Amino acid sequence: MSFHPVLVQKFGGTSVSTAERRSQVIGHVRQARGAGYQVALVVSAMGRRGDPYATDTLLDLLRLDGAGAVDPRDYDLMFTCGEAIAVAVVSHALKRAGIDSAGLTAAQARIYTDGHHVESEIVRVDPSRLRELLDQGKVPVVTGGQGVVPGTLDYTTLGRGGSDTSAVAVGVALGADRVEIFTDVEGVAAADPRVVPGAPLLQAISYRAMLEMARFGAKVMHPRSVAAGCRAGLPLVVRSTFSDAPGTLIHDGPDAAPIVGLAWLRGMETVTLPGGAMNNEGREAWEARRLVMTVADAEASTLVAGATADKRQELAEAFREAGVTPLKRLGSCAWLSVVGEGGTLGSALPGLVALLRETAGEVRAYELTATRVTFIIPDDRCEHAARAVYRRLWE
Repeated sequence: MSFHPVLVQKFGGTSVSTAERRSQVIGHVRQARGAGYQVALVVSAMGRRGDPYATDTLLDLLRLDGAGAVDPRDYDLMFTCGEAIAVAVVSHALKRAGIDSAGLTAAQARIYTDGHHVESEIVRVDPSRLRELLDQGKVPVVTGGQGVVPGTLDYTTLGRGGSDTSAVAVGVALGADRVEIFTDVEGVAAADPRVVPGAPLLQAISYRAMLEMARFGAKVMHPRSVAAGCRAGLPLVVRSTFSDAPGTLIHDGPDAAPIVGLAWLRGMETVTLPGGAMNNEGREAWEARRLVMTVADAEASTLVAGATADKRQELAEAFREAGVTPLKRLGSCAWLSVVGEGGTLGSALPGLVALLRETAGEVRAYELTATRVTFIIPDDRCEHAARAVYRRLWE
């Protein structure tokens, strides 16, 4: 039995899409093993839509006959193919580099889910097979974003951000020192630098702040994976595959500044509901189904609900099931959030409302909580407004 610490590394589709990029993956694995770690990998399908083995390219095969909706079971089975291909390719590359490895499907890695197709949750990871391989000196390479149903062993997939969630679940099961999420950016920035040039990278961020950033639009990690790391107290690191930069640590420590970051959701189909239409438990249940985001409008004492356009029909059905009738339809909106300490945000709130009325034309609703303030504004003014808020709070 080995007592070396365990490190789980997750590599996304762009990180494993070419031989040159896979050589950098190998470099990170070699570096971690040289530092005394046992290393387990979780990988996503190679590349993006149009690349031959990317998930979206494979799923397009199911739509060639134009026969309408794809059966969820068929969808999940096709989805698993891309990750399986990536695992075989990465495992082979490691062996060619002199690193003994073992490619594993989710079934072989014993990752079990709740059985819901397309939007499944991991219920358990049995680490025995992974530990056995690690103690043999091998690097397990595991398919991300999927699991199997106990008993039937039917495959189900985890939805967007599923590979991050898989990596954290594997890390928790193995008692890892940390999970490293490798991507094409060097860490978590205070705001999306493609929209807000000069937004600094954060050396560290609390679980609480990162969860709010992820829920309200920062795409660097999925909120489920952050929440899973938080529950286990497992440190997470977001870093670049293509550099040796240390990245951003996500942990249970305090944030370095009272205002942490800026995030936004675009194209949110937004409605107002009566303030008593849903209690906190109901809001959390809807958000858990990933149908809707909700904020409680501070000025109008109403509840504001929003969903991306692809969830519009599901949202309408959820309203009908709950017996809730929208008061007003606000159309497509942006939800712009500043994440930080509630007291500081409360002090800044009047100035931010005035600024957004000037730069976005109007503030349709807002909510202040202990960890963020969220503004509902016209969608086409989002990026201009985000830059203005950044200048006000950071420069």
